[in-house]
Amino acid sequence: MALTDKKVAQLRQARELANHLGVEILAHFFQREEIKVVADFVGGAYEVTDRAVNSRAPAILVCGAIFMHEAIRARRPTAKLLIPRSDISCPLATTVSLEDVQAAKHLYPEALIVADLKVPPAILALAEVKISPKTVRAKLSTHPGAVFIALPGPQLLDWAGFGERVVARQPHTVCQVHELAQADDLARARAKHPDALAAAHFLCRPELLTLADFVSDSAGINRFCAESQAGKFIIVSEAGLTEYLTAAWPKKHFYETEVELFCPNMKLTNLKSVIARLEKYERGEAE
Repeated sequence: MALTDKKVAQLRQARELANHLGVEILAHFFQREEIKVVADFVGGAYEVTDRAVNSRAPAILVCGAIFMHEAIRARRPTAKLLIPRSDISCPLATTVSLEDVQAAKHLYPEALIVADLKVPPAILALAEVKISPKTVRAKLSTHPGAVFIALPGPQLLDWAGFGERVVARQPHTVCQVHELAQADDLARARAKHPDALAAAHFLCRPELLTLADFVSDSAGINRFCAESQAGKFIIVSEAGLTEYLTAAWPKKHFYETEVELFCPNMKLTNLKSVIARLEKYERGEAE
């Protein structure tokens, strides 16, 4: 998709400001196309977080959900972190409440509270084990025989192979975006593109995941498509990932199901908000 003349001008202004100020711009795969174009680095939530923590730039502007900003501040509290939008929540991360956690722990006092880093800080503070897609298998393998209360939901542990040890499953802890894709949607896409490999996000419905050739988070899907010798892929994830893959690997072909998976929260950041935050930083103004 070609950017409009207005967007091209904004893109140039944002890049000139960032270069002048020494600001590194990082963006999640699910952000708008214009944000991925202006960014110095595009990746999954935990890749962006790691990049920000290890960045040597004087300041970092992060385009993503608020839990990413919180994770960066927790690991690197002195970082100059610029946030163009502070109202981008992850609906899945906020589906679980403190009351839910306390009730589950009361029912299963022997269970370890295991939390994905995307949950709110107050809930993350209760976690006995903190995980991400990158660390989940290694961390939970050190607890043989334990049962788990998985926050915000069981999907990450299911994908990592620990699903049978999850207790207190709650039906409302699902990603409302990835839940839109049905198994029949992937089956129809496979019928249209029989020679394509299907890669699905682990937050999709379990019955859909059984039909996929590869299941991972957005970063894992990106690596799979980059490293695979195959030339055609059906991507079942938020639409921004397919958009990124199409631009990053122009010699390969990427298809989606008929149901577009679109996260409105992750599309709130635009070039105007990026420019406004950079100009505010240039003036020396605080958040």
